[in-house]
Amino acid sequence: MTVLARNRHRRTAVMLAINLLAIVALGGMGYAGYKALRRYEGGKRVDRQEVPLSPTPVGMLATVDAQDRLTTVTIMVLTPEAQGFKGGSIVSVPVSADTAFGVDGQRIPLTQVYAEGGVDGLVSGVESVLAITLDVWEVATPEQAEPLFTAITPFTATFPQDVDGGTLTAPELLYPAGEAGLSAAQVVAVLNTRVEGATDASRRANVLALWSAVSTAVGSGRTQVANVEPVVTGPFVSPVGDLADLMARLFAGPVASRGVAATALAPGEAPAGVDAEALDFADAVMVFGAVAPSAMSATRDALVYRIEAPPGYDAQVKWAVTLVLYFGFNVQSVYVSASVPSHSYTEIEIYDERSQDQAASANDLFGEYRFVEPAYRIEGVEVVMRLGTDFLTGTGGVASGDTLPTTTTSTTIG
Repeated sequence: MTVLARNRHRRTAVMLAINLLAIVALGGMGYAGYKALRRYEGGKRVDRQEVPLSPTPVGMLATVDAQDRLTTVTIMVLTPEAQGFKGGSIVSVPVSADTAFGVDGQRIPLTQVYAEGGVDGLVSGVESVLAITLDVWEVATPEQAEPLFTAITPFTATFPQDVDGGTLTAPELLYPAGEAGLSAAQVVAVLNTRVEGATDASRRANVLALWSAVSTAVGSGRTQVANVEPVVTGPFVSPVGDLADLMARLFAGPVASRGVAATALAPGEAPAGVDAEALDFADAVMVFGAVAPSAMSATRDALVYRIEAPPGYDAQVKWAVTLVLYFGFNVQSVYVSASVPSHSYTEIEIYDERSQDQAASANDLFGEYRFVEPAYRIEGVEVVMRLGTDFLTGTGGVASGDTLPTTTTSTTIG
């Protein structure tokens, strides 16, 4: 059940997030900024070199158990061409993530999307809820998943809690909390083992621990893959044809792992018997905007941002992403690097130079700001926001990052 996406830059099928994210506060920074920044539709633009975002092949491994029930969804992203497409990132996505966002009272987790829509439904659901485009994917049975891990096993994982199967009233211990040596088949068993009637959140710590152990086992690289010749001219040609190709290259270099956050719904928000959680959309955008910016999908007809910051301020970078999304814009890229200049003020690059007068409403949100002349344009990006230390450290009267601005319209992110 492996499929190759024929066109990396196709629009994602049905962007479910639009339904909710369109309910935006059209005041202050949002409406005024958007209208003004776009009002010179045919106006003069600065003629500068356009730099493309580095292509990063993106794949999805979804595991199902012997009863064809979805147990895990994991996004795998290769490093860019400059690193040889070797190594990358593993991002675990909760299978309980709600894809309907509560619209019309519906709560539809990814497990239900797969049960009702099969592979195609799951791919569309994952692309929609994460606002990314997948290149390759596989929904793997235990027998199909096992060969994907043979190159890096055996390895040792440390589980924070017991790995249990069975039922709530009669759990069956697979591994006790602590260290466990795992073969490829046992890795798959951990991915698929669940307690009937328990929530996905109850086993999430063990799933994340397993992927952390995978990262450790890979080290600086465990597989040997062919070098990729740089493409000097012409369209990007992906070095992978299916998920097995992508995972072979992923395990050929250092790998980082983490999960996308999700929070429990309020009692009564999900139908009885439905295990659904609210995915932290800002967290997902921050993660994939950092590791796979070229795969991000702009879900709104609004400005597209790149957010830059020096390292060490993850919480405030996420807060900046949250604010930009809250006011109805898109975030295509998140760049955190020691090479980002550090100033007390926030720097703003807007590629339409005649629109600078409309950023005044950002002052209270991002601290003192200054417009700077862009040296080049980044493909697919319209505004670059380089966060200042006043915002990042919470000094200079900047909000601490725990309360969204008050608006006249209820707005939800997710």
